[in-house]
Amino acid sequence: MTVKFIQFFDILPGQTEEFRNFAHKNYIPAINDTGLLRMIGSWYVAAGEGPYCIFESVSDSVNNINKLLQLDEFSKLNHLLHFLVTNYKTKILAPTGLVDTKIPEGRNFRFNHHYNIRYDRYEEYLRFVKEEHIPTIEKLGITVIGASYAAIGPGPHMVTEGACSSVKQILEALGSEEYKSLISRMLAMVSDFGSKILVPTGLI
Repeated sequence: MTVKFIQFFDILPGQTEEFRNFAHKNYIPAINDTGLLRMIGSWYVAAGEGPYCIFESVSDSVNNINKLLQLDEFSKLNHLLHFLVTNYKTKILAPTGLVDTKIPEGRNFRFNHHYNIRYDRYEEYLRFVKEEHIPTIEKLGITVIGASYAAIGPGPHMVTEGACSSVKQILEALGSEEYKSLISRMLAMVSDFGSKILVPTGLI
């Protein structure tokens, strides 16, 4: 099972260059060297609500993430990170089983949906995601690479992740009648709906 550890934050004004140097030379290599998880993405939120920077890591288990959080090395690294960032939050995302989790190779852009399911529409939502949501998103050129729930961390609690090779593909999908119709129907089954377009920072 692929579990994700997501870190959200904003870089403090005037600290961008120092943050990039610290992340590239110290933070990311040290986290990877623990062997407990692997950092696979560093993103800037180009569209959607903040915080506007994201680190994405994957692990084989929630237990490995818990071990990481208890390491003195991680505490020291995060202490130094907090001199450079603000609005820091974390989430642990576990797969729902609706899709097979994929980690795209090479440079890619992400288009994510996040929301809470209306529990009186839960069965309808499951059918909708399998039969309409995922097929339509993929028809529009965005590969669905994950469907997760926030096992630990703030809501919204459901996340559907998509990936493609350009922001242009995402914008074309957003402007299509198929997408507008899809989301209109989805909004009847969920609450607190939002979306994010993520652009790679080049740190990973």
